[in-house]
Amino acid sequence: MPTKTDQYKVHVASKDEFKQALRIRVRVFVDIQKFPLNEEVDELDKTATHLVIIDTHRDVASQVIGTLRILKSPEAAKFGRVVILPEYQGQGIGKLLMQGAEAYVAESPEYKKYAYTKLGSQWDKQGFYVSCGYEAKGDIYDDTGCPHIWMYKPIVRNHLCHVGNVNGGEKPL
Repeated sequence: MPTKTDQYKVHVASKDEFKQALRIRVRVFVDIQKFPLNEEVDELDKTATHLVIIDTHRDVASQVIGTLRILKSPEAAKFGRVVILPEYQGQGIGKLLMQGAEAYVAESPEYKKYAYTKLGSQWDKQGFYVSCGYEAKGDIYDDTGCPHIWMYKPIVRNHLCHVGNVNGGEKPL
């Protein structure tokens, strides 16, 4: 029996998928939530790592149903622009995207110096991030007229021990 994780996949966006992800961001953040377009698509997009979640069963040209970007801040890997298409919200897809992003950061050598991920949650969305294991810290701040709060979560890395086997190779314990 297929599972949700068989149907939905998180990976680094291709150039075409990044364009699809931008359309989703504009639809949700600009058209629905009324953030200014010039604030939504910014210079940070050029240096960020963009992840997408796709629906492999979606029978349309675009299988991208959500996205987020990862930036390197001085103290943490910073997630931002986290968004799921409205018709997919409330189905656990956002949690799958967050789990995929957390696994990507934990496994990627470029983020090995960080002990935490952080994100600036819209005030009314922080319950979602709490359900993903994030903790709010600090004061509420204004981002383009919308109250936000910083949220943090430790990065969990899989540290496998290796031992030599009788054939001279290594195997994980």
